[in-house]
Amino acid sequence: MHIFFPESKKGTQFSISGEELKHLLVRRVQIGEKVGIIWENKLYLCKVVEKNKKKALCEIEEEIETKIPKLKLTLYQAVTIELKTFETIVQKATELGAAELVPLITERSFRRREVILKKMDRWKKVSKEAMKQSGRTYELSIREPALLEDLEPTSDLNILLDNFYEGKPIGSLELSSVESVSVVVGPEGGFRREEGEHLRSKGFLSVKLEPHVLRADTAATVGVGIIMNLAGS
Repeated sequence: MHIFFPESKKGTQFSISGEELKHLLVRRVQIGEKVGIIWENKLYLCKVVEKNKKKALCEIEEEIETKIPKLKLTLYQAVTIELKTFETIVQKATELGAAELVPLITERSFRRREVILKKMDRWKKVSKEAMKQSGRTYELSIREPALLEDLEPTSDLNILLDNFYEGKPIGSLELSSVESVSVVVGPEGGFRREEGEHLRSKGFLSVKLEPHVLRADTAATVGVGIIMNLAGS
């Protein structure tokens, strides 16, 4: 089923226009066809009742029940040198149910803040497409970039994924009573020793993804996926 973000809602009908209408036309969605509509954190099954070059109207048939994760996960991800790789991280974080994503500037990450800020709109579009693919109804909050040295442990559990330090295996984490988790993932090549020590001194818990050393995008995907699964989200 194709899923779209409408421009507006009037009564029991949604109006699709602009870029979303272009997507609908490219997919050759026909009048009478069923589509999904994401509106105000809810997913609706709708029928296309009108379509032209300016807009499409979709009539609500039913609300589809969706599940919002009980765990609030914030991913602090070092910005990869290849910025295209960061798009993959945005996509996977959205699909897996992360609540927030913070681009992180470290010694070995991409460091040009002004370029990162210009990429924010692109990353938000990538996230919206991932919402459609996964049926997620709530947006991933992509925050402005942060410096590693400014990080503070603000969640119930604050994790540093670091395979170069003797930390706990990720599968041993107990998350049954935890409502929020922050996960810090480094760049290709990992954190510098001083960076890891700084975060641990702040209260971040070192956790390992055993047994292999993973690429940054793989580590983020696997780490977030395991934590959400352990939390039952």
